[in-house]
Amino acid sequence: MKAVPFIPTPIKVVKAALELAKVGPRDVVYDLGSGDGRVVVLAAKLFGARAVGVEIDDALVILSKMKVKEEGLEEKVTILQKDFREVSLEDATVVYLYIYYDVIRDMLLDKLKELKPGARVVTLEIPVPGWMPVAKRGVQDEAGVVRTLYLYIKGLSDPESWKNEEADTSWKEEFRRRLWGR
Repeated sequence: MKAVPFIPTPIKVVKAALELAKVGPRDVVYDLGSGDGRVVVLAAKLFGARAVGVEIDDALVILSKMKVKEEGLEEKVTILQKDFREVSLEDATVVYLYIYYDVIRDMLLDKLKELKPGARVVTLEIPVPGWMPVAKRGVQDEAGVVRTLYLYIKGLSDPESWKNEEADTSWKEEFRRRLWGR
């Protein structure tokens, strides 16, 4: 696997990404290439979600687990030291990605097929190849740099869903209710 450096997402951008995905207590948030665990810790701490960080680097896994323990979130957050290609996404309701375009294209597109309809994918800076975002938002980070977030919804954004006329659309109504509060 191609080495991907750890470049942390600014905290302000993490919060905006989780808000864009409408993360709540019923969600299971996965961060693939979770680095120091900031996304999964904030998903649990601020939004009440269960969260799973997947990180292959030993030192970052140790750091993440220390943060989880420090915040008292052991019941809500799991850190897995694995290659993200080896982790099932079947229970994920939200997936966060801040990773190279070619890694998404070559290693994650097939993995994202495991998501259930209605699951949300949020990416920072890098769009998911072939998927149509339902929202794109600019967020100013702590340094004043405007960062771009993309939101996708499985069953709406992915090309396979465009051909599926028999798909259950009840999740669309649930998402619309959560998005607009109606």
